[in-house]
Amino acid sequence: ASAKISVYAGHVLSFKPVGQTEDVMFLSSEAYYEKGKAIKGGTPICWPWFGPDPEGKGRASHGLARNRMWQMRDVVSTQDGATKVTLGLSDTEETRKIWDYSFDFAIAITVGKTLILDLLTKNTGSESFDITQALHTYFKVGDINKVAVLGLEDKNYLDKVDDGKQKTQSGKITFSSECDRIYLDVPNKLTVE
Repeated sequence: ASAKISVYAGHVLSFKPVGQTEDVMFLSSEAYYEKGKAIKGGTPICWPWFGPDPEGKGRASHGLARNRMWQMRDVVSTQDGATKVTLGLSDTEETRKIWDYSFDFAIAITVGKTLILDLLTKNTGSESFDITQALHTYFKVGDINKVAVLGLEDKNYLDKVDDGKQKTQSGKITFSSECDRIYLDVPNKLTVE
């Protein structure tokens, strides 16, 4: 397999599974790489909040993780032959002006037969905090009618296309029209088929 990973935003830009020449992620040819801006495509990270500023302070949507430089922390080969890359982001004077908490945040990116992304948050201070987070992945698909998401069966969600009404997922997710949802109480593992 192959992947392109950016230390700007801890961002996976590309993933090609073993034996495939086609990328499974979408990255616009017009994507821009500019300090303070999010990269449009690949897998942007939304952290410590998803969506608009939860406190209404005018801070950027989707938090502070997706428009900062991260540090390379580790690269190892796993027992099954995959490569695991760990990038990290810690609080700084600059981040404390935006979100005033001590933290250590990391993404572990395992590139092998599949792509596995693990988000790891550690509170390094004495004050508790709440977070929401998301991997806001852009997938390249050939036929949207053949795509399904598994793992959210019977979960509640907010349907942003229907004025934010709360609904319950029935069966796997398939797509027949515009879809913009926020799922609540999601499991750690989801599958895009």
